[in-house]
Formats: sequence, C-alpha cells, structure tokens
Amino acid sequence: MSDVAVSKPLNLQRWFGDVLVADLRNVFPHQGTWFAEYLPIVSPVQGRLQARLCEFIQFCEEWHERLTRGDNPDAKEFDRFAEIIESAAWRVPCPNGTELRPAGGPIFVQGEASWNHPEAEPSRETAAGREWARLTGGSWPP
Repeated sequence: MSDVAVSKPLNLQRWFGDVLVADLRNVFPHQGTWFAEYLPIVSPVQGRLQARLCEFIQFCEEWHERLTRGDNPDAKEFDRFAEIIESAAWRVPCPNGTELRPAGGPIFVQGEASWNHPEAEPSRETAAGREWARLTGGSWPP
C-alpha cells in the first residue's frame, strides 16, 4: 500500500483574495497539478465579485460538459474571464500557515477543482509531491 493511501486526507479551502470560494476535499497532486473535490461556498448574492466568481465556476462546468458531448467549444471563450483566471488573488491557505498559490487560476470540472503547482524545481511534479508530503505527513514519491 502506498503512502498516498495511508496518509491523512488533505482538506483545504480555495480563496480569491478575502472571498471564500469553495471547500476542497481530498486534495492531492498528480504530475504537478493539484486536484480536489470542491463544494462551492461563494454565492452570487454576496456581491459583484462573488457573482463573477460564481459565473466563472458555472462557465467552467458548462464548457467542459460541451467538450464531453463533442461540441468542440472554443478555448478562447475563457478569455472573458481573464481577470479572474490570471489574478494573483487565488490562494489555498494551509494549516501550517503557508499558502498554495496556483500558477494561473483553477478550473472547475464535474465537481472537481484543479490548478497547476507554481514551482517547477526540480520538476513541477516533484515540487507538488514534496509539498503534499509536507502537508500530510506522507512521503514523496509514494
């Protein structure tokens, strides 16, 4: 059995600045990309920014549904959310006081959130794995 299977689950939260966007469950990295089940917390009635974040999440989900159906949606459709996707406001606070800062904005697909690990030394995969091991008490590689 690998250490991934026996390490404690990593549950965190996804923030955009001071706006709590979602709870993240069973967070783990794979090949330098972080994955987690997400439970939306943000609501469009909370304000303009919150409504825009909700619109982005809904768009991600719907765009990927069209992709799955074979509708060939255009990736340029994401351009209308550039201020959200490219923002440095995305963050995932960790219990030890550090933060995971993505390299670009997250993507939301079928109840799962994913984002690229920002560090690439010695490789993005190794950097993400070491961070996961530090946060869970596991080891890397598993």
